[in-house]
This record gives sequence, structure tokens and C-alpha cells, in this order.
Amino acid sequence: MRYWLLILASFPLLSMAASPCAPAPRAPGTPIEAPHAVFEAYVVDVHAPQVSASEFGVLRTRRALVEVSRSFHGPYSPGQQVETLTIDAPNTCGGAVESGAHVMVRSETGGAFEIVEIFPPGTAVPNGLFAALALVADEPRHSRRPSLKNVSLRGEIDAGLAAQFRKRAQPGRRENCEISSAGDYAQVSWGKAFGGNDARHKVIFERVAGEWVEILRYEAPTPAPARSRNRRGSKRTLWAQESGFSRPDVASADSTS
Repeated sequence: MRYWLLILASFPLLSMAASPCAPAPRAPGTPIEAPHAVFEAYVVDVHAPQVSASEFGVLRTRRALVEVSRSFHGPYSPGQQVETLTIDAPNTCGGAVESGAHVMVRSETGGAFEIVEIFPPGTAVPNGLFAALALVADEPRHSRRPSLKNVSLRGEIDAGLAAQFRKRAQPGRRENCEISSAGDYAQVSWGKAFGGNDARHKVIFERVAGEWVEILRYEAPTPAPARSRNRRGSKRTLWAQESGFSRPDVASADSTS
């Protein structure tokens, strides 16, 4: 029984088998816990469904190997491959996933990785605050405003508002910060973690009824090697290209992310 309780605790969808294949609704302004990882990926291989029985009933799951195409939060990098475990039932991602699918993967604790969203063919606009605020290479940034030393601004954000965000986030005086904004979300991030794949610190705000509310404060854990399948190391980053899947640029809630 203890084993099944641990599985349920680390895999939220096990208790919500009837949930649709889409992110769960959330009330604006509700504080959130930072997950272990959130990333966009392509499905490399799908296994046949597995059935497990316990005192909680019969559970049908499906394993799939995915290849990361863009990481929004956590230690994973493009090209790494991760095994996922997802409920296989009507209206869940496990029942709809297939090889080559473009998906969003999430892990709350690092134990169970689940496919939480499947994008329609040709669509590359991941939802959610982590996707909207994630770092993007070569995106224009505004740096060194007079009132914001050692700060770069990304997205549509006023320098005065950015200064308020930085003050509320409370980074060190000499920390180089990035302040980004996308729709009703804003983030102050600084430091480097996981070999530079992500920020060491993040503070995320959400606009609710005209006010900016802090909903997440995160500090990355001590760096540890991200899991990958080394036996395919030389081909990991090329799988999507070799299979004929080209990933369009990802857009944020406003324009770009």
C-alpha cells in the first residue's frame, strides 16, 4: 500500500484519470509549486499499454520515449531523451499519444514524467507561464536602463514596473537579472543552474485585477546530471530532423517567448 501511495503522490494524473489531455485549470493568483521539469518534446517511441492492479483498482498506463526539443524549466537540454509514463484512458494523453507527436512533458518531483499536452500538427505555441517566460536565444533585450543596473528586459515591460519587480524579488545587489513579461505573467530570474540550462533563482508574478501578485519563488537544487540515454548520444539531437519533423519558432502569449 505504501508503494502505491508514493506513486500517487509523485504522479498527479493517477488520481485524475478522467482529466482531458490539457493543462489543469488554475484560479488566477493561486500560488504554485515549481515542478522538477517542464519541456517541449517529440515522441520517439510508444510502448504498448500496461495494466496494473491494486486495492485502488485497475490502472492502465503507457510508456513513451520522448526527445526534448526545448526546455522551459529544469535541467533538461534539447536532444536528451526521457522515458514518460502517462495514463491511458479516454480523454487523457496516454490514449492519444503516438510516435512523432509534438508534446509537452512535466515532472512534479523528478520521479514520474508525464505527457500533459499534445499539440495539433503544425502548432508550436505551448501554453502556461513557464513556456511564456522561458529564455529564448537571440531574442531582443533592452539592457542597462539608468534605474536598472545589471538588468536586461525582455518582452513588453515598462522600466518602472521592472524596477518594482526587482525590488520585490530581492536578488543580491550585484546580481545580473533578467526581467521578462508575457501577457499577465512576469518573471525576475538570476544566476545559473544545471550547466547554464536554467536560472538558479526565479520569482514569478501574475496580474490579477490590475495588481501584480507573487505566485512562485524558486531556487534550483544543487546541480545534478540530467538523465539521458547515452547509448543514443550521437544521434539524440538529430532524431526530429531525421524523422522529418521541423519545429517552428515558439511564440509567447504576446509575440515571442
